[in-house]
Amino acid sequence: MAAWSERKLISRIQKAAAIHRSDVLLSIGDDCCELATGVSTLISTDTLVESVHFDTSFHLPYLLGRKAIAVNLSDIAAMGGIPRFALLSLCLPEELEQEWIDTWMDGALSMLHEFDCVLVGGDTVKGNNLVFTVTVLGIPVNEGALYRTGAGIGDSVWVTGVLGSAGAGLELLKNRKKNPETVDNEAWETLYEAHLNPLPRVHLGQKLARSGYVTAMQDISDGIATDLAHICRASKVSATIDSELLPMHGSLLQAAAFLHMSPTMFMLRSGEDYQLVFTVREGKGKSFVEYMGEDKRLVTNIGSVTSGEGVYLLKNGKARDISFQGYEH
Repeated sequence: MAAWSERKLISRIQKAAAIHRSDVLLSIGDDCCELATGVSTLISTDTLVESVHFDTSFHLPYLLGRKAIAVNLSDIAAMGGIPRFALLSLCLPEELEQEWIDTWMDGALSMLHEFDCVLVGGDTVKGNNLVFTVTVLGIPVNEGALYRTGAGIGDSVWVTGVLGSAGAGLELLKNRKKNPETVDNEAWETLYEAHLNPLPRVHLGQKLARSGYVTAMQDISDGIATDLAHICRASKVSATIDSELLPMHGSLLQAAAFLHMSPTMFMLRSGEDYQLVFTVREGKGKSFVEYMGEDKRLVTNIGSVTSGEGVYLLKNGKARDISFQGYEH
């Protein structure tokens, strides 16, 4: 007998996700949900697969539920959007305990509630591995969403937050699993958190979209070497970033030394930071910083847009091509 029941699980989700809002005409419980949007809609879908995207030996269910939602919210953030609705499809092993599923759902709902996003439907099936597929629908804050195609020659390149923390956190967790006797360093807690419980830059993405200064934007899910390359390819330009300007958390250097890995590699190539990389219109950098106000501490100018193709890293006076050298699933 299965440790969980599909009927009971759907009933539990329906009760936990119940909400009364004018734009939700019909929620969970029918063949389709019915929504009243009346505007252009942003739609993003991501799938997380056990042993490919997460390891349940160190990724506990509550935080895993939060992360499954955060991945999609980050895509909405990258378009300067407001998340509104979510659809959730679960593939669950038959022997999985109901308590595990309930805790996972609590995490997923907590992330949705944090950003006023409503769960309106989905599906559940039994399978050999855990698989979570989440679809989020949102609306742009302006008349049109921010695309990857708007970067122009002379624009400056910026990022939010710090880079490489999630990748370093993952490597530290993998090392701890392989070597249980390893003594945890308190300074690494922020790196663990970056991997296990990322916070999508939804509100900051909306502020960037409203600024009028941002020309293109993308979330950093596969490392800036790849994600900035997507902007460059879509905009038919090139970009050069300065290794000395890349922002990192103070504990990254220590963690990288412990792991015998390069901190620059983490910042450029490791995935799942879920920060934003964006370009600011030529000559508007100072005005943009003034517009950001107190939030200027959350953004860093790391380079510029030029003619040509690809992404180049400037280090010790030499530039080398790093295009699409980020994480691949």
